[in-house]
Amino acid sequence: MYFRIYKIKKIVSLLIVIVLLSSCSGMKVNYDNSRLLSNLYVANDSTFADGIAKYIVVPNALEEQVVNNIGADGYFIASVNRFSSAFTKFHNPYKRLPMASLTKLMTALIVLENCPDLSKEYFVSTDAVDLEKDVSKANLRAGDKLSIRDLLYGLLVPSGNDAAMCLAENVFGNYDNFIIAMNNEAERIGAVNTHFANPHGLDSDYHFTTAYDMFLISKELMKYPIFKEISTVKEYKSNITQSDGTVRTETWLTTNYFVTEELLMSSNVLLDGTKTGNTTNAGNCLVLVVTEKKSGVKYISVVLNAKSKRNSYYNSNALLSSIPQ
Repeated sequence: MYFRIYKIKKIVSLLIVIVLLSSCSGMKVNYDNSRLLSNLYVANDSTFADGIAKYIVVPNALEEQVVNNIGADGYFIASVNRFSSAFTKFHNPYKRLPMASLTKLMTALIVLENCPDLSKEYFVSTDAVDLEKDVSKANLRAGDKLSIRDLLYGLLVPSGNDAAMCLAENVFGNYDNFIIAMNNEAERIGAVNTHFANPHGLDSDYHFTTAYDMFLISKELMKYPIFKEISTVKEYKSNITQSDGTVRTETWLTTNYFVTEELLMSSNVLLDGTKTGNTTNAGNCLVLVVTEKKSGVKYISVVLNAKSKRNSYYNSNALLSSIPQ
C-alpha cells in the first residue's frame, strides 16, 4: 500500500510540473510564475523527472525577499542545491529583461553539450566577423582556424561576439539550428521566460531572459568544470592558424573586475565561474557562481540591468555578503 501511494505522489508531482512547463512551450507568451505554487520543489529523481528541469524552484514573486540598496532591475541569488540551503534573495525574478553577453552562457552550454571533442577545429567565416564596430570581439579574421576549446576562451574571456558567431555557424553546420537549440535547451531546463535571437546578446526585441531563468542556465553550465577553468582566467593566449597557413597569437583579457581584482569580491566566498554583459538596453549584467567558504555550499548570483559596470559588482557583493555562514 505504501509503495502504491508513493508512486501516486510521484506521478501527481510530475503532472504538476508538466502542466506548468507545457503552458509556456514554443514562443514565449505572457507567463506569470508568481501565480504558481509558492516554493515548489521537485526532487532530483530521474525516474519521474527525467528530461525536464532536475528541480524547479518557484519563489513567490509577490513576497520578494530583497537586499537593501541594490540598484538593478532584477536580481536572484540562491544555493545551487536547494536542499542544502533554503537561502534565497530576489527582486523581479520573472521580469523579462535584455541579457547582453550573459547570452554566451547558453552559447557555451550548447557547445559543451554537443561537442565532446574540444580539440576539433573550425574555420571562421566572413559572416562571423562582419560585426558592428564597437561590439566586444576576440579579433578573429575570416579564414582563421582554431579549436573549439580556444573559441570557448574567445567567447567567455574577452566576450567575443565573433567567437559566438563562429561557434553558432559550425556546431550544427547551420546558424539557425544553433539558435533553435538554444531555445529548446532553455525550455528543457525550465527557463520559460527566456528567448534567444542570437548567440552573442546584442539587443533585439526577441532576445530576453529573467534573473531566475539565468540562474537555471548558469546551474546547468556549472556542471562542466571547463566553465570555471575558462571564465576565471585573467588572460589567455590563442595560437590561430591564418588563411595563409601562418600562425598568429591573440591575447585575450578578461572583462571581469573580480577576476582582475580591480574590485574585490565578498570575502566569504570563492569564485567558481562568472560572466559579464553590457549593452545600451541591458545595462550592466553579472553572473557569479561561488562557493561559501565555511559551509562549502555553492550559490549563483544574477544581477540584471545595473546602472553602471561598477554598480553591477557592488550589487553582487551585497548579495554575496548576505549569504548565511
